[in-house]
Amino acid sequence: MELGWPETTAVLAAALAVWAWANIVACRPTDPLRPRLWSPVLVMGLAALLAILMLAHMVTLATGRPFQGGGF
Repeated sequence: MELGWPETTAVLAAALAVWAWANIVACRPTDPLRPRLWSPVLVMGLAALLAILMLAHMVTLATGRPFQGGGF
């Protein structure tokens, strides 16, 4: 399976949409009688991580070279 430009853009858009939805859910006041089954902050973090990975993949697609290590 190869991730080209359309697939990478679609995954990036989906990650940003999930992040925005979780942000809306996190900003709502909580109902003490209905606790949340998942943490919106955790979902936002995972979506942000996926968005960063897709942006890095887009840089790789644009330059034609994979990222090199930092050389620590």
